[in-house]
Amino acid sequence: MLALLRNQAMRGQGRAAAAWVAAGPGRAVLAGALLTLAGLSAFTLYETAWLGLPIAREEPAVFDLYHLVRSAFTFLACGLLVAALVRARARPCGLDRDLSRPSSLLAGAAAFGAALAAAALFAVDPSAFHLHAQEDRPLEWASAGLLFLAGGLLALDALRRSRAGAGRSHLPFLLAAGLALALLVMAMEEISWGQRLFGFATPERLAEANWQGEFNFHNLQTDLSETVYFFGASIFLILLPLLRDLVPPALARQRLFDFVPRRSVALVGAPLALFNYGHWNLLPVQLGTMLALFVMLAFAAAARRRRDRVEAAAFGLAAVAVAAGEALFLVLGPAMTELPDATEYKELFIALGFAWYAFTVARRRSLG
Repeated sequence: MLALLRNQAMRGQGRAAAAWVAAGPGRAVLAGALLTLAGLSAFTLYETAWLGLPIAREEPAVFDLYHLVRSAFTFLACGLLVAALVRARARPCGLDRDLSRPSSLLAGAAAFGAALAAAALFAVDPSAFHLHAQEDRPLEWASAGLLFLAGGLLALDALRRSRAGAGRSHLPFLLAAGLALALLVMAMEEISWGQRLFGFATPERLAEANWQGEFNFHNLQTDLSETVYFFGASIFLILLPLLRDLVPPALARQRLFDFVPRRSVALVGAPLALFNYGHWNLLPVQLGTMLALFVMLAFAAAARRRRDRVEAAAFGLAAVAVAAGEALFLVLGPAMTELPDATEYKELFIALGFAWYAFTVARRRSLG
């Protein structure tokens, strides 16, 4: 009987989603998404087929006419897409009525403070910025430690769900366990599965294929794996929280929505959008940065509509920090000692975003 009711509810939600897509706001979102996809596909095809460029690469940022036109298109497409999403929101929805916790705003302020401090360090002393980006420095271990923390929190959450899941769906447990495993694997990849800690050698065949001769798999195709990781993190940590706040409250209270990142995750994770000089020419990276900018602006505008001045200021300043921080790295990027330097800082703030995400999931679960 319960299964029948769940199936009926899912069919009802499917019909509602189809009706939404057919309506004016839904059509605007679909048109914006298709425009963005078509434009990015055309630019990618031109670069790979005509210019002969690899899809993923690390190189100094280029500002010739073609790249400026491409950046302008990405900027406009992201702005139109986010605006269409906000206009198509359910009424009521979390974006219009939910308030952010003061602790969440403080966590976001701390994350942006750390990011801006790193940007200031680069502006003042690129050699010190480079020094902290080296392997086995506290920056790298902090990235791995935050990922271990995130994976551990979700593993504990999965354990609690398994104990309380008698007679219920196993999907929430599987999602928690799968996310925990993914984050723990990412943490182990960050430290090359403890190779430098325990001092074991890389197998010969892996060393030949690995770009850095290390015992990990992401460096079999470093540029491609970084691009996928950076873009995926931007979507998960920054765009999904906005989408969560656009759906009806009844849907957002569903158990599976426990795993959709909340608004505070976007605020804490958004500093990842600052550190992009060596990857700025890649469309997915630009897309992630510009989505972060417009998502911050969307949250700020929603807070102003609610007359929540503190939250509006927090997200408004976050948008300014994303734009100003990225501009600083693009302008001063040629002074960077090595192109991968900014990547290590970006990975730190991605790990921080995932750690905060895991904390919010575990905290919500502990509150029932």
